[in-house]
Amino acid sequence: MSRYSSASIQEAHSKAVEEKRYAMATQEMSQNTVRVGLWAKAWSMARGNDRRTAAHYLALRVEMMAAEHCLHGSAADWRLRIAMDRAA
Repeated sequence: MSRYSSASIQEAHSKAVEEKRYAMATQEMSQNTVRVGLWAKAWSMARGNDRRTAAHYLALRVEMMAAEHCLHGSAADWRLRIAMDRAA
């Protein structure tokens, strides 16, 4: 029997995924490959303050990555259900 509950394992996994998303967003910024629309939103939220813009961008980009993951997961689930229905 595991010493760790499935909830604590899930929480640890979620934190690791979030950390990876922050790393990816930071890398995008360092390579100047930011998403222009998100950067504009961050700039607006920061009222033109460059440091705050970067901080807002990181948070917004991580949110977007999570949303995209859910969207792609939902699409994959939908395609799988269609394939299973066709096979039945």
